[in-house]
Amino acid sequence: MAEDMPDPISFDLTTSPGHLLHRAQQFAADRFGEAVATSGLTQRQFAVLSATHAREGLTQTQLVMATGIDRSTLAELVARMVRNGLLVREKLADDARANAIHLSEHGRQLVEGATVGAREADAAILDALPSSKRKSFLKMLKRIASTLESGEAAEKRARDLAKEKTKKKKAKIKAKARAATPD
Repeated sequence: MAEDMPDPISFDLTTSPGHLLHRAQQFAADRFGEAVATSGLTQRQFAVLSATHAREGLTQTQLVMATGIDRSTLAELVARMVRNGLLVREKLADDARANAIHLSEHGRQLVEGATVGAREADAAILDALPSSKRKSFLKMLKRIASTLESGEAAEKRARDLAKEKTKKKKAKIKAKARAATPD
């Protein structure tokens, strides 16, 4: 290779946003793990408990939106947390396929205790930054997260619209069947 030509597969990890975000997540996960070690909760479990604590009775779909955890991972996580006595599922009267998620008493105690540790972990992350940059750092993280969430929201609206169309078709078919059936 010529001396003045850059290496085509060279990649500078020190300037890669993706790599740096991953490293920052490692730092955050370590701080969180240290701060809530006695609870035994993972960050995702804490997110589910915290979101449920904030709004009891969310469906799993609403928990996906609140936590950012993908649908299949969240379903498995909630099932495990129900088995471990942290959450309780309750069938919704108006939608047999959906469950409202509630904290069990044990889950409530865990999230209340772990919240102190989560706040300590967040403070440790922000302490790594100059105080003058903390607000802008949070603003940029929220912007990245909202970019992801806006795409997820559009997908959910499309799914909901498709479901509504299916319901209307089924209702028309039932109405036609009733009209064709003699009394």
